[in-house]
Amino acid sequence: MSFIVKNTTKWRLFDLVCPHSCRGCGRLGAVLCECCKNNIKSAKVAICPLCKCSVAMKTGKCPDCEVAFCWLGVVGWREGALAKLVKDFKYKSVRAAGEVLVELLDERVPEDLGGMCGGVEGTGSGLKRNDEVEVVVVPLSTIGRHVRERGLDHTAILAKKLAKRRGWKYEKTLGRATDVVQVGTKATERKKQAENTYEVVRGVSGEKLYLLVDDVWTTGATMLAAEKVLREAGAKKIAGVVLVTGR
Repeated sequence: MSFIVKNTTKWRLFDLVCPHSCRGCGRLGAVLCECCKNNIKSAKVAICPLCKCSVAMKTGKCPDCEVAFCWLGVVGWREGALAKLVKDFKYKSVRAAGEVLVELLDERVPEDLGGMCGGVEGTGSGLKRNDEVEVVVVPLSTIGRHVRERGLDHTAILAKKLAKRRGWKYEKTLGRATDVVQVGTKATERKKQAENTYEVVRGVSGEKLYLLVDDVWTTGATMLAAEKVLREAGAKKIAGVVLVTGR
């Protein structure tokens, strides 16, 4: 007689046999202990990924950098426990790290994102309130070869789980037009490569708010290119969030 072990049960059994250790302090029991997690969550300032300066946590807008995003946020710097979590989830398929990263993304994205970016439209009885703007969470998907090598599309998983937490719609609006690897390339080359990286594979609406999700902001080339492609397809409200950026 044979039986199938559910994935959730399988990973819990692994956790019992080989418990995780905190990527921050090394304490056994979780990939990130509550103390180290609170240290990340309690940051009082936000980061502009373009100029690396501190910006208003609420607006996510840098007064010195011009971006087309209605909101742009970063969880934290690419260092310490946060960098280790991203690396373990992305390259080692540590599912528990993904769960923590989604929690941190959820903490970073404003509760009233639809209101901040939506605006009030219409007149009279046709007036649409801010909180009625539909939010669509869109991952900047990994190239096919890396998905096969790692066994997961990490940004797609993060976007889907974030959408579920917020009650928003998840959609792979953007597809990969090329499978060019950008790791190790120079900034100018990254920008040139990114221009043709994504293509719109689903219908885009000017009424919806699209939240782009990525893991790392290095030069910002891919995120900026994705925003441009979406806007050219008809999107008018676009926000973005990434896990880490370098100093």
